[in-house]
Amino acid sequence: MLEALIPKNNTEISKDLDNKLKKLKNLLDGIFLINELSLQTSDRLVSFGELLSSFIIAETLKSLNLSAVRKNTQQLIVTNSNFTKAEVNFETTNANIRAYFSENHQDITILPGFISKSDKNEITTLGRGGSDYTAAIVAAALHVKKLEIWTDVSGMYTTNPKLVKQAFPIEQISYQEAMELSHFGAKVLYPPTVQPRITRIMWLQTI
Repeated sequence: MLEALIPKNNTEISKDLDNKLKKLKNLLDGIFLINELSLQTSDRLVSFGELLSSFIIAETLKSLNLSAVRKNTQQLIVTNSNFTKAEVNFETTNANIRAYFSENHQDITILPGFISKSDKNEITTLGRGGSDYTAAIVAAALHVKKLEIWTDVSGMYTTNPKLVKQAFPIEQISYQEAMELSHFGAKVLYPPTVQPRITRIMWLQTI
């Protein structure tokens, strides 16, 4: 993938990628040797996907002379130690996000989703839909006007369009209704993704 996206002048980037892959291999070798996979080790293992893909995308953008930077979300989102489905400490996380973006002036910031770190500096993950949830956390912390979640369907449908041909997109829906649909099986949206925005709206209504 790296060769396809950055075919020239990629020697240093390739070395960096190789080093990251060696760390992954060492972890896999350790799991194989002890023949055991704890939840904590599982979080460390699955975090590599986001770290590797975000690195490649960020380096590709920079190779195109775009003003881009990659920030490791594990340095921003702080959670408890509930591995594979960690709960976010929003007070610390929001402060971290606002502090970083107040000093970061690149046009594009690539943030790996789904991954985080506990208050004990352990690698954690946010569970199913964690990448969308990461986007919502950042958007709510920065009080942005719009958050777009891109997926394989154009919005929320009345039912699963892959199963029902008559399904049609819902033009407008409240955050509460969207969360209710997600609780009842609408896989296009993960329930926690909506929560930071709802919390923000409730806070605005109290001031």
